[in-house]
Amino acid sequence: MKCPHCGLIVTDRVPVCQGCGFSIGDLDRKLGRAPERAGFVNDFASLLLPDEKAQLEERLSQFQQKNRGELVLVTAPGTRPVKPSEYVFWLFNCWQVGGENHAGVMLLLAQEERRIESEVGYSWEPVITDLESWEILDELVAPLLREGKTFEGLRQGTERLIAILEGALQPPDKSSPGDTSPGGKDAAGEKNQDEEGEIS
Repeated sequence: MKCPHCGLIVTDRVPVCQGCGFSIGDLDRKLGRAPERAGFVNDFASLLLPDEKAQLEERLSQFQQKNRGELVLVTAPGTRPVKPSEYVFWLFNCWQVGGENHAGVMLLLAQEERRIESEVGYSWEPVITDLESWEILDELVAPLLREGKTFEGLRQGTERLIAILEGALQPPDKSSPGDTSPGGKDAAGEKNQDEEGEIS
């Protein structure tokens, strides 16, 4: 994963950022024990109806079974005393999303801070770029969240991510040898260092 402060690579094997000195341990000390994970959809802010949560859970379970990687959704009431970009980085690592090689993506909706963030595991960084994940959240998810359509925003964002990931992760169709296709903005419209998007 990339350091939430300066963007350099930080992993379990390199737990201290070589650029700014940030470490996962710093977040452990500030946040203490991580919440217990409950599947692929972790609605800690209680923003989803039971059937909405079940729909998303089923979709993400199907994705995991097909692709051997994980896409995890989290809603949180707030992330204090850290920024949402730090919290999603920390929780991704605490839960070991995507297993040992971090083949996964986490989306975090921080209710109090009104921000939507993403974290891409290092195994999938060549598959989905920061720009792609940022555009999905800024252009698709955040507008729906501003309208109060939490489920629809998360559903559409999830489907767009799945389309990109499956297009890159699936092996090429052997029957078509000529086909070589790969199988936070702030409110002012400018990407900031805190990653993804502000909802308000």
